[in-house]
Amino acid sequence: MDDMNAEITRHDRRTVDSLGERLAMLERGLPAMMGEAVEHAFRSVMKDPEVRQTFWRAGYEELAGHAETGASKWVGKRIVTTLIMAMVTAGLVWLVKSGAIK
Repeated sequence: MDDMNAEITRHDRRTVDSLGERLAMLERGLPAMMGEAVEHAFRSVMKDPEVRQTFWRAGYEELAGHAETGASKWVGKRIVTTLIMAMVTAGLVWLVKSGAIK
């Protein structure tokens, strides 16, 4: 009976060692395999003309929205700066005309 248990133990140890080696190989190759899988999936999806058109349209609309927002903010900043400068200039002119600043 002890010989049978010893054989089972050796078999279990070999199985565990083999499993450990396979897991180690998988772990070493996993990053590369994941990268290749993602690249393959992306290329497969982008082969579809409808998906490509939707992808680029969405990208263009996103960038156009940012460009419009940036442009309007730029114009808005310039308008506010010009108004502030005009008010400061008008205030200085009024102070000089009223004699507060000589």
